[in-house]
This record gives sequence, structure tokens and C-alpha cells, in this order.
Amino acid sequence: MRHSKDMHAVLRKGSGMLCAERWAHLAVIALFCAVFLLCAGPASSAAAERVTGRAFVGGSWMVGGQSYFSVTILGHSTVGWCMNRGAAEPLQGWYAFSADRTISGPGGSTDLWLEGSFEPVVYDAQNGMSCTQDIVFMAGTGNARWDVTAPAGCTLHVDDRSYPAGTAASVAPGQRVSLSASDPASLGNAEGVVSLAGSAHADATTVETYRNIVITPPGAWDGVSYAYGLPAGYQRVGVGPITIERPHSATVVLDAAARFSATVRYFVDGEREPCFSERVPAQSTFQPAPAAASAARKPNCTPGLDAWYFDRLCRNLADAFVVSESIDVYGQNLATLSYAPSPASGFQHETIARKDPRPDADLVSLSSTLPSPRIVAWGTQAALARPSTDPLYEHDGDRWRTLRRPDDGWHLAESALDDAIGSVRIEQDLTVYDYWTKSTFDGVLDW
Repeated sequence: MRHSKDMHAVLRKGSGMLCAERWAHLAVIALFCAVFLLCAGPASSAAAERVTGRAFVGGSWMVGGQSYFSVTILGHSTVGWCMNRGAAEPLQGWYAFSADRTISGPGGSTDLWLEGSFEPVVYDAQNGMSCTQDIVFMAGTGNARWDVTAPAGCTLHVDDRSYPAGTAASVAPGQRVSLSASDPASLGNAEGVVSLAGSAHADATTVETYRNIVITPPGAWDGVSYAYGLPAGYQRVGVGPITIERPHSATVVLDAAARFSATVRYFVDGEREPCFSERVPAQSTFQPAPAAASAARKPNCTPGLDAWYFDRLCRNLADAFVVSESIDVYGQNLATLSYAPSPASGFQHETIARKDPRPDADLVSLSSTLPSPRIVAWGTQAALARPSTDPLYEHDGDRWRTLRRPDDGWHLAESALDDAIGSVRIEQDLTVYDYWTKSTFDGVLDW
């Protein structure tokens, strides 16, 4: 009971002496707790380690022959007491301390991140559904969450639970997250990308407890035992337990994105604007839209629209491929360029012509002098075949007639009365005409 009476005296007198200081009352309460906690011993189940540091010892006062001190240690103000009664010299200034430290609480870091990627999205052509890959919300502490809302047109999946579009969900560390959609072609921004963004927060407060705190002036204690007493004039100061909370928190926005749709633009015949465009599910197999072919066809072209290609020159065929992102494809209309004799020409299909004005000379047919029809891309400036200028001969039963081209070109007019041309722009099926003159008598040509 003597111990308890001394303690009450310390509290009464200590409180009176410290009331001039704003922290005095709390310090005495801390002293009261400290004495009994020291007697009880460490209460934490965490493993303790002995640590050292620096403490500031302030003014002292006496209660019942016991010296007490104001102490600031690790930024905390408290009360210490002289552990070797009768040492008269007061302490004041910075001194080393040692203590048993234990750490508890939700420790770790406040790092927040996502592992994995939503892409590539998986598209099921049978049911028209698309779903992403899984991502995992991760944190440096278990005391964290990621608050998200299911995007428009999507179902949010968190582990085995599903949230319809517009529904909020809180994701815990380690949980797996994915998205699915029943109409993927309609989703996303201009690039077909859907974003799942939300605020992630982590708290990683740790609690440090310091017990068995001892402040020792230099040379006053060997750190192991004081069985042999202390040098005269020195005081060894004990301090009650100190608990320090060290909160760590962080808030960041985490964002995961997936491409659910892609835009296919159709260009034809070198035009600068697409003739048609459509949104398709990302990761679907390219199938040309019939509406694109209808929009691309030019009138009076045979065989018409060719196919779709990856390049403007229409060389690399866009066969079946997976549409992973927005893409442009190119097509061309094809027209037929034909050659024919003008009805007014002296050389027709029934004309029997020879290379020389001799009965045994080689026969020459009109078709052999006409180039074969060819397929030309719409809009092409096509060079026309250069005709032969060598004369041919026809015997009309009376005399030899000379067949001759008056020029080395072709004519757009069927009458062949227009100017001869050597090339022409193809914008539909086109026939150009040849014209031959026939002499009316030997050596004279009828122009």
C-alpha cells in the first residue's frame, strides 16, 4: 500500500507543479499509466526489438523524495521518473534512450495498381457476345478498395458476382474484374474503346509501441545491469509506454480499357471520302457489308466492283481477317475497254484483205488488227493500243483496192469523224473505233 500512497502523492503534487504548463495534466496521467504498465510488462503479442534513440529531458520536480522530469521522446511529451532514488543532480538536455519496440496494425504500403489487361476481347460470333480478359486489383495493404461503376452497355463481373450497367461496385485487393457485352458493335468511343475507371483508396496505418523506455546519461549505466549502483550524481530516468500511430493513405484513379468495337471504312476508286462505314465487334472476322458494295458500284461498268483491299492501289486483298482495330479498306470498279471498226470504215469483218496485192498473199482479218478487249480500273487514264500503219489490199473482182488508216489513233465517236486519241479516261464500259479508207481506183484514195 505504501507504493500506492506514494503514487497518489506524486499525482497530487505533480499535478500542482505542472499546471503552469499546458501539458502537465496529461503528463501526470501518462505517468500513472506508465508505472502500472511497466509493472504489468509488455501487452503486445508482436515480437519486440530493443531500439535506441535520442530524448530531451526538461525541468524536474520532487514528490515525496522522488525526482520526476518532463520528457520529450519521438515527438511525444510525457513524464519520467528517477529510477535511482537519492541521486540529487537533475538532468536537462538531450540524452540517449533505449526501449522495446513492437509494431502492429495494417502495415504495408499504399501502392495501388492493376495487374493484367482487358485485351484482347473475345468475341463469340454464335451469340454475338464479347467479353474481356480478367484484370486483378492489387494493393500494398489489405485495407484498400477500388470503387467502380459498370459502364453503359456492359455487365461488370467481380469474381463470381455480376453488376449490370450503371451499378456501383467496390473491388477488394486480389479480386478479379472483367466486362461483357451483348451488343459490342454499339459500344465505346470513336475508337470503340470502353473504359472502366474509378477511385482506389488505401489505408496502411501502423502502430508503434515503445515500452521499458530508459534514458541514461553517458556513463551512468552499462546498458545491461545496474547491480553495482550508479556513479554519484547521475540519475537513470524511466518513461512509461508510448504508442505512436503512423497513418499512410493514398487515393488514385485506376483505369482499365478494352476495345469492344471497331470502325470499318470503305473507300472506292481512289475517292477521298468513304462511300460507306460500319461498326463491327472487335475481334470479329471481316465480312464485307453488302451495303458497302451497293454504295461502291459505278453504273455501266463490267465486271463492276472487284473486291476489297488493304491498300489504295488495290493489290493486297483483304481476305478473311480478324478486325482488331478500326481499319480502312479499298475497292475499285472495273470497266471493259473494247476496240471496234467504225461502220463507215472501209475495212469490215467481211472484207477479204491481203498483205500484198497478190492472189497468193497472206490473208488478214479485221479481228487480227483489233486489240483484244481489256479490263481497266475505273478512273484510269488508259493508253490505247497503237495500231499498225501498214496498208492492206482488197480485190473487188476488177482491181486491187488499197486499205489504209488515215491516222494512228482511235476515235470515241462511232462515225470516227472526231479527232483521233491515244488515251482515254475510263469511267464506264467504253468502245473506241477504228477507221480505214479504201481507194476508189489504183493509186488514188477516197478520203
